[in-house]
Amino acid sequence: MAKKMYLNIIWHMHQPYYYDLNQDLFTLPWVRTHATKDYLFMAKLADRFPQLHMTFNFTPSLINQINLYSQGKTDLVWNHFQKEAKELSKKEKDFILANFFLAPSKTQTSHFPFYETLKEKAKHNIHNFSTQDWLDLQVLYQLLWFDPITIKENFGLSELIKRGKEYTEKDKAIIKQVTQQIIAEIIPMYKKLKAKGQIEISTSPLYHPIIPLLIDNWVASESLPGTQLPKYRFQYLDDAQAQIHKAKDEVERIWNTEMHGIWPSEGSVSTAAVSCFAQNGFSWTATGEEVLFNTLGLPIVRDQNGLLNQGENLYQPWFFHTDDNNVAIFFRDRHLSDLIGFAYQHLAYHEAVGDMISNLERIIDRLPDSFNPIVSIILDGENAWEYYNNNGFEFLSGLYEALTQHSRIITTTPSEHLTGSNQKPTLNALKPGSWIYGSFNTWIGHEEKNWAWDQLFLVRKLLAEKEKELDGERKQEVYNILYQAEGSDWFWWLGPDNPSVQKEEFRKQFLSLLKKICDLIGEKYPGEG
Repeated sequence: MAKKMYLNIIWHMHQPYYYDLNQDLFTLPWVRTHATKDYLFMAKLADRFPQLHMTFNFTPSLINQINLYSQGKTDLVWNHFQKEAKELSKKEKDFILANFFLAPSKTQTSHFPFYETLKEKAKHNIHNFSTQDWLDLQVLYQLLWFDPITIKENFGLSELIKRGKEYTEKDKAIIKQVTQQIIAEIIPMYKKLKAKGQIEISTSPLYHPIIPLLIDNWVASESLPGTQLPKYRFQYLDDAQAQIHKAKDEVERIWNTEMHGIWPSEGSVSTAAVSCFAQNGFSWTATGEEVLFNTLGLPIVRDQNGLLNQGENLYQPWFFHTDDNNVAIFFRDRHLSDLIGFAYQHLAYHEAVGDMISNLERIIDRLPDSFNPIVSIILDGENAWEYYNNNGFEFLSGLYEALTQHSRIITTTPSEHLTGSNQKPTLNALKPGSWIYGSFNTWIGHEEKNWAWDQLFLVRKLLAEKEKELDGERKQEVYNILYQAEGSDWFWWLGPDNPSVQKEEFRKQFLSLLKKICDLIGEKYPGEG
């Protein structure tokens, strides 16, 4: 058996770019709601376990949106929350009905019984909604999005939650104050953890694009043969490079430190993409296990407990050599990551913690003495917790406590591990793919997704033709909008695989970006929609 294990936990923080420059507000509230429920919460929880080392990945576009909120920008949901209930128009009430019941899970709303009462009343008897009902709904929907640490630390907030209904307009001031405080604390709190040497901060490309598809979107068929490709072949290496180097410049300015690691959007890599990471000075990246085994030409074989039969391949960094730099690639254990992301929410927290520790111990026991594995658990740091009781507080606290006390498990960060690692297997090429089944089909291949790629291509081609006519300031503005339009999220929501009631809103926002580019360069929109 191996003597010990290094555990590399990477929490990825990202939200689509919801800020609309034309309206000067956020069209959707999810950056704010995850800020008050998850971003500060995850940092404060880590701070309680100073021996625990881990990595937090923040996309530059998310940090930018957090900063916009801290500067006083608001979103449509927040604006409808602030409006006095007695002054609400029919249009505003319709908006509230359409948006204030968009809570993701019963677990999140179970501690707010009157919220559930209002939800049922809205379905069957909306005409009997009183002014007090509207006010209670305004307040309760915001209270859903606070984390348990903040609630415990803030008496006024906890009292509002205990009351459960019959709120006043004055009660809104408490929510406003706490929200502003949380948003202002997020970046400083992570800086504090980094200064202590407890965490590493990594980044992603600027607006979270799928870098291999920007370089050549027909690479999707190399990843998964038979993929239906868009009509036009999108090949803009310069855009990929810009999304990477602008991200590095921006986050190094924000965090005031050199950035060593890049989590590629959705773990999407290719030989060309990793070469771009190397050219921009990154020393490590990460992706899904499927990419490694597809590259090696090996099947992924797990036993009845989900343990991998080829652990030596997965549980070490592989080194990708280029003329510019050597980039270490960490490969995610899908099974362990998905247990946290999707399975443990259904278990009592102590059972979930025990199961994870048992899984890690079995990995140690299975590997040879001479091998010191590094196991990478990588997942979203914000989206799972609303499905856990109490926002995952007991589970995460229990897990962190168990990890810090374990004699054979050492939590680490990629940069820490690379400092002392002498295991250096190499890869000369990578099979293109992502952390979602090792392919790109979440963002390309369906007719709706391909339609979006073709719209993007037509506008990008038009911009290339008109670029020389633009002055420096206008050119910078246009390209910033283009980079937003290249983000992965627009393609994610199209097609049948990720259904959402807000799908049409995403499509409209994507098209508005493309049409804005055309307006700025003085050309008619060349696409459809």
